[in-house]
Amino acid sequence: MALTRERKLIELGGYVKGITDIDYADVALAQAALDIGEDLRHYPHYEGVYFAVVNKKHSISVTNLDIARISRNEPISLLSDNLADSDSLSSTFEVLWKQSVPAADRIQELLEGAPQQA
Repeated sequence: MALTRERKLIELGGYVKGITDIDYADVALAQAALDIGEDLRHYPHYEGVYFAVVNKKHSISVTNLDIARISRNEPISLLSDNLADSDSLSSTFEVLWKQSVPAADRIQELLEGAPQQA
């Protein structure tokens, strides 16, 4: 399962906060993240980047890059021990966090608007 590392971290008392765009295709994965205790939020049209904070360490996973030599199917993690980088990532994350909505609210919105099954 994709959330195995996150689950272990949360079980050990850590926390995971993430920001992503949640659409119909993402509902199951977003719900699974919520079920293990991840604090997940939705930011509309936030394509290509999953922005997460894990125990005060900031991580950005980038996908869908327009660079031919990089696979579009494998995320790239950008990590830094530089305090200036950390401050910049932290500030960016907090701005997006305040502008985003809880994943549970977004999931409910999508499920209420989903076509009824026959």
